[in-house]
Amino acid sequence: MTHEVDGITCEVVWATPEAQYLEVITVPPETTVLGALEASGLCDRIDELKNVPLETLKLGIFGEHVKSPANQLVQQEDRIEIYRPLQVDPKQARRARARRKV
Repeated sequence: MTHEVDGITCEVVWATPEAQYLEVITVPPETTVLGALEASGLCDRIDELKNVPLETLKLGIFGEHVKSPANQLVQQEDRIEIYRPLQVDPKQARRARARRKV
């Protein structure tokens, strides 16, 4: 007996300190990470992301950065995370903390 795959189920998430947005979607096999993000429609509903080109967003799967979202295929039950830009450069923050300790 063969089992036909109808699609791949995954989550697309965006989180801020104030809220978390999560969309569970089913996409066809051979869908890329970028394709799943677009299919989720999440960016259209979040003001901060509405006018941002999808190709410029930093994405990850379960906390691991995706280097080429336009080429990497989505796997069953992946959690695609949209990363917010850093508010402070980590190196500058470390230097500021070191100066305060002196």
